[in-house]
Amino acid sequence: MKIKILSFSLLVSTFTLAQSWNTTGNTGTNPAINFIGTTDGQPLILKANNKASIRILPTGNVRIGLGDTDINPLSNLRVYNTGDSLLEVASSVGLFQIAKSGCNGCFGGMTGDTVLRNLGKSHTIILAMPNNVNDGGSYVGIQDGTNGTWVKFFNNAIAKIDGKVYAKEVEVKANVWADYVFRENYQLRTLEEIEKYIAEKGHLPDIPPAQEVMENGINIAQMDAKLLEKIEELTLYSIQQNKEIKKLQEENKTLKSQSEKIEKLEQQVQKLLSNQ
Repeated sequence: MKIKILSFSLLVSTFTLAQSWNTTGNTGTNPAINFIGTTDGQPLILKANNKASIRILPTGNVRIGLGDTDINPLSNLRVYNTGDSLLEVASSVGLFQIAKSGCNGCFGGMTGDTVLRNLGKSHTIILAMPNNVNDGGSYVGIQDGTNGTWVKFFNNAIAKIDGKVYAKEVEVKANVWADYVFRENYQLRTLEEIEKYIAEKGHLPDIPPAQEVMENGINIAQMDAKLLEKIEELTLYSIQQNKEIKKLQEENKTLKSQSEKIEKLEQQVQKLLSNQ
């Protein structure tokens, strides 16, 4: 009788152990029947200090955070694995979502697009980097590995683009403009001085030479101002030349009138001489 009782006890103990989940590891498991979770419509909740930290919802979605319910979308982080994939960081002031669009128009994108979306009190998305003493050594880059095209946003207020830029409209803020050329005290070089400078330097005054541009590039705002300066100088030269042309035209009219008078006098003299 004792042997039967002992055998029954061992069988019950073995059955009990078979139904438990060993925290030091398990062997011989079958994922179809051996798992941690629920088999009804209730979520699986993991807690620390009796506070819900991770929820696996009956829908298959996963939430991580300290939210008090499974309904409030502003309480925690959510990961959706069905349909459109979505990673969401949420708080009482809004949501930040990283989404993979599963259809045209989903999350504002097209099928297959990856979308960053900010909803709530503010819609601003900021990529923040420590200034590293403002040395410009850190950047956010966008790379196309095939073509080697880079867009780099450095932490010293500089952006570099290694590639072409196509834009419908570009607005550049300038600190100086070239209207000073039209002031009365502006010293306009003579054309002879310009000719001499070009012969010696090989470029216009105040315009960087080709080698310098190739090595250092140009500041678009400053260069636009310099080019406008040259255009305005050309305008002044044209005005001067127009005045000289008009003066010459008036002198030409006077000379022509005098020539006509002289011609008439010659004709009269010839007529008098022929009558004698």
